[in-house]
Amino acid sequence: MTEQELRFAVRCSRKEGYRLVYQQYYPYVYRIVWEQIRTVGTKEDAEECVSDVLTELFIHFEEAEEGSLQGFIGMLARRRAVDTFRRLTRYDPPVSIEEEAVGEIVSADSTEGDVEASLRQKALFRHIRSLGEPDAAIVMLKYYYDCNSAEIGKKLRMNPITVRTRLKRALKKLKKILLQDSQFTDGGEP
Repeated sequence: MTEQELRFAVRCSRKEGYRLVYQQYYPYVYRIVWEQIRTVGTKEDAEECVSDVLTELFIHFEEAEEGSLQGFIGMLARRRAVDTFRRLTRYDPPVSIEEEAVGEIVSADSTEGDVEASLRQKALFRHIRSLGEPDAAIVMLKYYYDCNSAEIGKKLRMNPITVRTRLKRALKKLKKILLQDSQFTDGGEP
């Protein structure tokens, strides 16, 4: 259908006209959205985004200038796809990274050995946090929560191969940091 026919259909019956617009432009919008989010999103994320785009189109349908409906839809789709990409890649730490939580891992006894272990545990935790995100979260999920690469990737919306690569690099950085901390070396010498 041409744009003029679609506009005429919308003027005659909004419900039927929007159904026709939906049928005609759904594949176009889906392609735009999927190209933007395919590396971080699922088919369901793409379908939800397409629905949002078409809903926004129906709300602002009259604002599209004559002869530029497809361009207007494309602009809406690109904007919404970028928003969806940002939402999907925004990092929300899946674990609580609070020093107080680390203290709970250590025994409640107040012997000298336990105090020293608690201090080392807190220092280790501080060094892990210094790696920055998402590396700190990857290390925490792997070694404190015993998650595998696929589980970590799902939680952080990353490819499992990327998770393994980042973990390897983060552990190298952490080793260098720990070798400079006297609490983790014999006699303070690396």
